[in-house]
Amino acid sequence: MGIGLRPRVFKRQGSLGALRTHWHKLRLFNEYARRFRQLSVVATVIPLACAAAEAAQIEFFESKIRPIFAENCYQCHSQKAEKLKGDLRVDTPEGLLKGGKSGPVIVAGDLEASRLIKAVRYTDPDLQMPPRNKKLATDQIAALEAWIKMGAPLPPPAAPALPGAVTDIARARASHWAFQKVQKPAAPSVRNSGWVKTPVDNFVLALLEKKQLKPAPAAERRVLIRRVTYDLIGLPPTPEEVEAFVNDKRPDAYPQLVERLLASPHYGERWGRYWLDVARYADTKGYLAGGEERRYAFSYTYRDYVIRAYNEDKPYDQFVVEQIAADKLPLGEDKQPLAALGFLTLGRRFLNNQNDIIDDRIDVVTRGTLGLTVACARCHDHKFDPIPTKDYYSLHGVFASSEEPRELPLLGELLDSPEHRDYLKQKEKIQGEIEEFKRKEIAKFTDGLRQHTGDYLLGAHEAGLRNDPSKFDTFAGERKLNPVVLRRWMAYLEARDKKSDPIFEPWFELAKLKDFTAEAESLLAKLAAEPSLNGLVTSLLHSSATNSLKDAADAYTKIFKEVDVAWRSSLTSATKENKPPLSGLVEPEREALREVLYGENTPFNLPNPEAEAILAQPISDGTAPLRNKIEALNWTHPGAPLRAMALVDRGTPGNSRVLLRGNPGTPGDEVPRRFLEVLTDSNRLPFTNGSGRLELARAIVSPNNPLTARVYVNRVWLHHFGEGLVRTPGDFGVRTEEPLQHDLLDYLAASFVEHGWSTKNLHRLIVRSSTYQQGCDALPESLAADPENELLSRMNRQRLDFEAVRDTLLAVAGKLDGTIGGLPVDLETEPFSTRRTVYGLIDRQNLPGVFRTFDFSNPDTSSQRRFHTTVPQQALFLMNSPFVVEQARALAHRADTCGENRDKKIQELYTLLFQRPPAQAELLLGEKFLAQQTSAGTLSPLERYAQVLMEANEVMFVD
Repeated sequence: MGIGLRPRVFKRQGSLGALRTHWHKLRLFNEYARRFRQLSVVATVIPLACAAAEAAQIEFFESKIRPIFAENCYQCHSQKAEKLKGDLRVDTPEGLLKGGKSGPVIVAGDLEASRLIKAVRYTDPDLQMPPRNKKLATDQIAALEAWIKMGAPLPPPAAPALPGAVTDIARARASHWAFQKVQKPAAPSVRNSGWVKTPVDNFVLALLEKKQLKPAPAAERRVLIRRVTYDLIGLPPTPEEVEAFVNDKRPDAYPQLVERLLASPHYGERWGRYWLDVARYADTKGYLAGGEERRYAFSYTYRDYVIRAYNEDKPYDQFVVEQIAADKLPLGEDKQPLAALGFLTLGRRFLNNQNDIIDDRIDVVTRGTLGLTVACARCHDHKFDPIPTKDYYSLHGVFASSEEPRELPLLGELLDSPEHRDYLKQKEKIQGEIEEFKRKEIAKFTDGLRQHTGDYLLGAHEAGLRNDPSKFDTFAGERKLNPVVLRRWMAYLEARDKKSDPIFEPWFELAKLKDFTAEAESLLAKLAAEPSLNGLVTSLLHSSATNSLKDAADAYTKIFKEVDVAWRSSLTSATKENKPPLSGLVEPEREALREVLYGENTPFNLPNPEAEAILAQPISDGTAPLRNKIEALNWTHPGAPLRAMALVDRGTPGNSRVLLRGNPGTPGDEVPRRFLEVLTDSNRLPFTNGSGRLELARAIVSPNNPLTARVYVNRVWLHHFGEGLVRTPGDFGVRTEEPLQHDLLDYLAASFVEHGWSTKNLHRLIVRSSTYQQGCDALPESLAADPENELLSRMNRQRLDFEAVRDTLLAVAGKLDGTIGGLPVDLETEPFSTRRTVYGLIDRQNLPGVFRTFDFSNPDTSSQRRFHTTVPQQALFLMNSPFVVEQARALAHRADTCGENRDKKIQELYTLLFQRPPAQAELLLGEKFLAQQTSAGTLSPLERYAQVLMEANEVMFVD
């Protein structure tokens, strides 16, 4: 998209330049499918916006990499190490860059050359870090690899390297511009007042006049309608819409156009997608072990909620509150807002590590709404911002006191229908299979226990002799005994020892012997003659070679096994002979033994909840395919009811302890659940309403909060102009310089709140301004004085993002499906879906390559903006993708309907693609191109021509 051209360099080198280049290459190679794209396709990556890229990369280091070093490496490789190993320090940027005795440990961008990566991978037996078989987790190694690949960014060397005193919070609150309460400034007066259409223009023009500069001329009407249409609905205007606007001379033609676009249902699809980037939306959970279903059954209900919220212009403060605490609101009959909780629940699952899941939720809330990197304070006080670790764990307590319900709540009333009844029938069948699997697993487990009676007898005796209860589970594990069952045996035997017991009296007496070898034989003879005892037990003990207590335990195992075999045999016989179930064994002594194995309140008959808890992992693994079937029903069966990916408060909310260096094994002080200190006045009270999510949400959207409105209006501005007033939309911390247009930012933020947090009103204020309606071509003096356009002396030319590119190709081909909402669709598989790209399935673990090629946001983490690269793979996709070829054919077919006249076909293609007629030179070149084509190959001449035009810069960029 725009391959080989920087957006600020070209001026409408669109279809004409593209066609000349393709025609020339066609003559050279005589093979269209192998041609490169327009205007030279030897591309390099466009550098990222430096400040934003640096901030995001340093944030990655602080939140993902430094905690790994702190937890696993500082003990031997930091200032605090008793003895510095290998002369290597990893607690400072200088130390990491210098390396140790063996040389550098990181080589930016080169995994194989970085000794650090080699060490953590454990591929070399002589180089393994951390040592002593403490290999890092897979996701930690992946994070280190990603850090090296991105160039191993490090914070400035002058930054503090070890956890220390946090920045003075009171001073930061008083001095940093972003922590000051928003005050609505008066619109400044300007000399050229006729240029002003909205107050936005006063602020922009005042600064331009101060610099003795002028704004760029207004954009042409064809350019303007294309710009605002893409900005508000993400689609090109139709040729009819363009012509109607160009010919509409009414003073309010443009405001009416804006209102029409804001009222379009496609508006929510465009602006909802921007929020989905912030919400790190995906339809899958990422990597999980144990065969668990990776797809979220109802992820799309959150996506549809976001789209609907934008279409309805839901006030942003309400939008935020619902996404954090909809379950705590008095919703009445309308449960639709519960879908908003997907904002919290649709993140990665981190192998179900709860602390990582909570960290992800803290990050999406704080960066997404406040523009603060609070997650960087997980292991230590924030390196730069006034966010102590205690504040992080105050929020940790909020989310640790919340949980996902076992049954997701319904979003509407259940309606009886044949489809729903069939859904319930299929679901009930699968649930029955799950319960049967559990029953069999529990039966197999208890049957196995019955084969080890003696082992538990001996284990219970030995455990009773131990004085350290803290090592009970270790003791049981060493003897391959289940600790829960062993405790039941101990309690059971203790109760039977209090009275004369025919079965276990011999055991109790044998266990009391001080000299087993000398005393056992006479004791067993005496017991064998005792008629009140169970003769089967005493006889076997007396006749066996019982030289130790273990021998006695083995005898008990043997007799109970024999009784169990007899009982199972009698059950089998009764079944074969079609007789009623037996109530017990005929012989009284055998029946007494059988009742120990099968009777109520015996160690083998665990209550189902206890048995399920013991067998949680094998049951979970075994039933995973069945549970996955139920999940699949939820997104495949037409009778499945809609549910919310919800979060609810735990029954007993509690505070979290500070985890020292982020390590769960080293808990520190408990901290109350409450809001960030830097954003709260001196009366900072703990949260008391359940988990505190509702109080947290209301603190975020409080008009007194200096960040929330600023962060949001800056993000909206970014999507209109390609760059925010604050260049780091996810970081408003103390390292962020005061923006050049600070007053404009505050005016927009204050107006936003005054007008009920209305996003559509914010759009009106921006897109109806003369600033927005400027052309993209800079005046020479403005270009010299303001090459980066920080003064907004012109409009920024912008490249279409992935969604807009794909949707545009479908729209001009006449194949775009305008259906709103519903299940996600596969965009990769033929026959290709014609739904808008926002409805594509987002698999965070296996994101299709084309998404990454066109700079789609990373769904693993909250994305505040997308970075644009220009790489050859983009051109290759547009030249060779079957999807693009299919749209080219459809576009050519639309032109074919104009009849046999070649000029009319060319004009139709230009009208559909560029919403303008071709220039005479373009028309002549098109005629020449078509005249020299043959019908050989997969595409007709007109289809080849259509594909050439579809790839032009004029399609891929918006002026």
